[in-house]
Amino acid sequence: MDDFNIVSRIVRERGPLCPYCLGSLVGTLLKEFPNYVKGLSLSFILDRLVSSGKEACVICSDTISENVEYLLEKALNKLENIEYYSIKAGVILPPDIIEKEDRIRASYNPPNMESVKVTLIKWLDLLLSAKTGRHVSKEADVEVIFDFSLKDALIKVAPVFVYGRYRKLERGISQSRRICQHCNGQGCEKCNWTGKIAEGSVEGMIGEVIKEAFVSEDYVLHAAGREDVDARMLGMGRPFVMEIISPKKRRLDLEEISKRINDRWKGKIEVIGLRYSNRKEVAKIKEGSPFVRKLYRALVEVEGDISDDELEKLESSLRGIIKQRTPQRVAWRRADIVRTKKVYDVKTMRIGKNIFEMRVLCDGGLYVKELISGDDGRTTPSVSEILGKKSFCRELDVLEVLDNSQQVM
Repeated sequence: MDDFNIVSRIVRERGPLCPYCLGSLVGTLLKEFPNYVKGLSLSFILDRLVSSGKEACVICSDTISENVEYLLEKALNKLENIEYYSIKAGVILPPDIIEKEDRIRASYNPPNMESVKVTLIKWLDLLLSAKTGRHVSKEADVEVIFDFSLKDALIKVAPVFVYGRYRKLERGISQSRRICQHCNGQGCEKCNWTGKIAEGSVEGMIGEVIKEAFVSEDYVLHAAGREDVDARMLGMGRPFVMEIISPKKRRLDLEEISKRINDRWKGKIEVIGLRYSNRKEVAKIKEGSPFVRKLYRALVEVEGDISDDELEKLESSLRGIIKQRTPQRVAWRRADIVRTKKVYDVKTMRIGKNIFEMRVLCDGGLYVKELISGDDGRTTPSVSEILGKKSFCRELDVLEVLDNSQQVM
């Protein structure tokens, strides 16, 4: 039995069908629909397809045909102030429509039937493209969710991703925003309802400028590792991707934004090489962070004088494998495990009788402060262990975050 006969039987035995539910039964759209839909109102299309005075659709009870134009108009109004270049429709249907559709499928088994939801999405994709002039994409800048249960059109704006490197030129700046103490992260007037305090963090200093430029709701910094709040990040900077949440603008001059950030935070932080990115690069940065190499500069103070021979011994003995149990200072937020890292090179320079500068090229994820102090034996070998004298880090700078092609000191 072909589609026509099955549909005729359904109409005779169950009742009439709206064009959307009819389309789902035969698994296709009207062939001419893509050619004449552009420039036509939806009401004109429905007038051609739906006979007046008929009974309600046996599957959707005319919920779709009675609300689709209203929801489309609502969606277009919400899209007016949003910059986007691709679009996609999504649909939420009341449960009773799905149940009736399943009963029809079970009783008649139309060979080409597809769900009402799929058919409706195809129609709405065409309409949205025709009305907005934007192309349809599975990874669209904007997804419009047509909710026939709530009779609302919901707009989901895809994030924008911006890659760059940041340099932290001043100590005392954290990488991430802090939880707002007034609301404990719940959101209040003090934190502009974000639950986080932007001031004094790399994420906030860069993010607030970007948020303002892209007219976005929020932002998230994804960085290749992190440095301590009292450490500077120098050299060519640390790679990061800023995820910009629900932006109303998408394509801006990133050189201009870079200038705004660097001018506003001159002497504190700066950004280098901003460019547009994507979610895949976020994953790459996160997954690759432990495998990069980092060059540190540490100012080390020792209890008691230190000789040139001891510095030479330190340079040779500290190279190699380091066993490092999770430091006591971060044990509250990190798993208590022993990590194996490698120190590739060490260079020292005397500053005073008991103070010297040490440059360390090592694996990412090595805790350099504990490499110096030994952390009560949790890191071995360490500067304290090799010298046999208590040692601690007075200052720490990250000089470079290096990929495999940048093995330099």
